[in-house]
Amino acid sequence: MLVPLLGDAWSIVQRQPKTSELIFPYNSRSVTAGFQRVRNALGIENLRYHDLRREGASRLFEAGFNIEEVAQVTGHRSLDVLWQVYTELYPKSLHEKFESISKK
Repeated sequence: MLVPLLGDAWSIVQRQPKTSELIFPYNSRSVTAGFQRVRNALGIENLRYHDLRREGASRLFEAGFNIEEVAQVTGHRSLDVLWQVYTELYPKSLHEKFESISKK
C-alpha cells in the first residue's frame, strides 16, 4: 500500500541506509521487543506499539483531516475502524455543533 509521508517522514526515509529493498529492513518482532523494553524501562503499562497508530489517527482528526485523508496516511483499508476512532473522539463536538446551529 502506498501512503503519503507527511512532515519530516520523507527526509527520515531518505536518510536510511540502502541495504535492502525495504525502507526499514528490521524484523517486526525486533521492533516490538525494542518498544516493549523501552516502555517497561519507563514504567508505562498497557501501551502497545500499535496504539501509536491510533494516536496518530486521533491527532490527524484533531487537526481537521477528514476520514478519507486519515485513512490514506495511516494505511487503513477499511474506514469502519477509523469511524470507531472518530466517533469515540468527537461525541462532545457533535453536541457543540448542534447547539451552535440551534441558537441561530
